[in-house]
Parts: sequence; structure tokens; C-alpha cells
Amino acid sequence: MSDLITETPEACSWIAREKARCIGDSAFGSFQAGVIWVDEPCPDGEIIGGTDPSTMIDQINNEGWPLYRGHDPGFPSGRSIAAKLFVSPSGRKFVVAIFGFYVDKLRRSFDDLGVDSNPEASSPLMLDALFNDWRLCIATDPREVDPQWLKNVLRNAPLPVVQQELSHNAENWQHELIRISLPYVLFVWNPFVTTIAQEAAKDVYAKTRGWLRNFLNELGSRNNPIVSLQSCQDGCEVLFLIRGNDVKCRYDAHDSLPIAAAQAAKLISSMRSRHAAPLMMVYEFDPQLTRWFPSYATLEDGRLVSNQNVLIAFEQHPTGLSIGIHKRKTQLPKHK
Repeated sequence: MSDLITETPEACSWIAREKARCIGDSAFGSFQAGVIWVDEPCPDGEIIGGTDPSTMIDQINNEGWPLYRGHDPGFPSGRSIAAKLFVSPSGRKFVVAIFGFYVDKLRRSFDDLGVDSNPEASSPLMLDALFNDWRLCIATDPREVDPQWLKNVLRNAPLPVVQQELSHNAENWQHELIRISLPYVLFVWNPFVTTIAQEAAKDVYAKTRGWLRNFLNELGSRNNPIVSLQSCQDGCEVLFLIRGNDVKCRYDAHDSLPIAAAQAAKLISSMRSRHAAPLMMVYEFDPQLTRWFPSYATLEDGRLVSNQNVLIAFEQHPTGLSIGIHKRKTQLPKHK
């Protein structure tokens, strides 16, 4: 697809201007350009990203899209930070994006920000009532995750289901990524919460946690799964990653989730109070310590924050850049 760029002078000029503008951005160590959308159908007859890329372009220009190594949310590579639609001399429409890549020397730690990455926290004594727009949103690439298996595990879902297709654009994949989005309060709830504002909500809270535990049990038949439990808290997208086929690890992660969610909310608040508002916070589960820990956060200004090196050297990045996108919609709904 790089030929589309080289044969389109307007695209080449735009890339040069954008790279020059980005050089002073201290969040990234290097910048590259690549084609992320073409008005050309895949073998299944669909255009990846849909026939209208305008929403995709707006989101990248306004918010940016994260880049991951191997489409694994636990390993950030950078962000797509600018995008524009072009038409080649031959009449093909295509979208070019500018990618900013992280380097370890620019990484900050949570200690650098003056925040405790594992603050003391407990589940709240009271939780809110239900909202009619609550949904269970799930996104997978059907080439990785069998649609029939997904249909079976969603049969008894406690909330209305919104199902979306991912497209990871990879010939071979090393894991099966399953994204599940729920209202944040459902991650915080545990059976010992004493008061719920609405009696009917108690049943939904309990059924959702029960369904989620059963869902994790069903992962035993999957091939190297990664489950990304995600929601939005105080303007920050929070991901809790559960990996692999170890049954005990999955159950320990599930049972520890309420405290981790409460800790994440406290950490986000602390970072905001220090003018380091996080855009995304990613948690991993440590099976040896049987607890969750914040793997990394990305700030609104693009900087990466982590107490460990979660990056790989730029030289190890593939030369052909790709970006995982939703074929039906551009992103999962951001629950409040």
C-alpha cells in the first residue's frame, strides 16, 4: 500500500508537514506513516473499517488510536496521532495515518508522578441504581474466535448484548483477543456491598458477576485467549487483562477484580489531582502474588507511564504497519 503514498504527491507533502509538526512532541521517540484504509473490499466482500472512513479519521485526529504489538493491549507501541483521506491519480481513495512510537527513555514511572500505583482501596458501601442503557458489549475477530462458541457463551448474558467484529489484519495470530465492555460499577461490585440504591440492581450485579465467572470457565476450550475487561472511569478507559488457560489464575483474577477496580479509580483520581490525567489505564494480573497491578497508563498529552519496561525496541517493529479496527463500528461504547 505504500505505492499509494509514493504515487500521490499530496499525501507525500502532508506526511512531511505532519512529521515536522510532530518532531517537538516529547511523548514519542520516532514517527512513521502508513495506509490504514483503502476503498477496496476484502475477500469477504467488505471494506475493512466500512465504506465511510470519516469517523475513523475524526477519532484519530481528536483522540488518537493506540498501537499494540501483535494487537495485544498489554504491549503498547505508540499511537496513531493524525490521519487524512487522499485520492490517488488512479482514483483509489485511501487514508494515511501518522504513527508516534514510544521509546523507553521517555517513559515516566508512577513514582515520577508522585502517586502510589497500588493505593489502599475498598469496595464502596453503596452502589447506584440501574440505567436502562446498560449493555454488555463484546468484540472479537471471527477468524480468531469461533462465532458459534461466542453465541453459546452469550446465550444467558444478564444484559442486552452489543456484538462487534474486530479485524486484526494478521495472517497468523498468537492469541485470541476478546474485548468485553461493561459499566464500571459492575467491576467494583462484590457480594459484600451492603446497600444498593435499587433492589432490582442487586440481581443484575450478581448475575453479571456469575455470568463473567462462567465465561472465564468456558475459556478452557480457547487457544491462548486474552480477555480484555474494559470500561470508562472518570474519563479514563480502564482495561483488566486476563490471559491464558490456567483455570485457577482466571478465577483468582475474577475474585480480585472488585478491589482492583476500586484501586484503579483511586489511582486515576490521584493522577488527575497531579495534572497527569490518564487517557487509558491497563491492568495485568500477577498469578504468583494473586493480585492486579497497573501495567501502564497513557496520559492525555500522549506520554507513557509505567513502572516497568513494556516496550520493545523500534528496530523490532514490523516494517508493514497495521492497525486493528472494528469492522462494524469504530469502538466499543464508553460506559459511564
